[in-house]
Amino acid sequence: MRSSPPTVTIALRNGIPVRIRPLTAGDRDQLVRAFAGLSETARYQRFFTPVSHLSTSQLDYLTDIDHIDHFAWGVETTRGEGIAIARYVRTSAAEAEAAFTIADDFQGQGLGWRLLQALAMVGASNGLASFEMTMLADNTAMSHLARKAGAALDPPTAGIVRAELNLVPGIWADLPEAGALMTLASAAATAA
Repeated sequence: MRSSPPTVTIALRNGIPVRIRPLTAGDRDQLVRAFAGLSETARYQRFFTPVSHLSTSQLDYLTDIDHIDHFAWGVETTRGEGIAIARYVRTSAAEAEAAFTIADDFQGQGLGWRLLQALAMVGASNGLASFEMTMLADNTAMSHLARKAGAALDPPTAGIVRAELNLVPGIWADLPEAGALMTLASAAATAA
């Protein structure tokens, strides 16, 4: 995530400011660097298998974003270091698969909730009614986040939990940056 595109700055629970903006194809190199900075555990929780690096096809998929059917928020420090991504990919007319990755040092600071709020808001504005989220059964942070948003979680199957989240305005009602984030998302969709 380059520092030149417009961003919205938020403060984490610990007071550290971070910048949020729509991810673009130009963020490929930043994505590689951010992925390299993730712990093995964070990588495993995201991909459900040990992954040491992103392949060319994975990078293509993760950065080929139209900002309507495939949308991603990127989060960076004020120094421009990528620390988190929240994305959805439409799977049907009204549903999308949502996924979140947050660097270890920034977990537990409320960033996951803010990203879920922002992602749900954009998804709903693009005609989605629900997100499906798939997580490892031992990923308690993600399970907690899904429950906080009101998702229905299925019982674990083979160590995997699926959650269905209806995208209702109450999820993002208290997101202070909602207007500014929607402006960024709309501009990204127009530019795509």
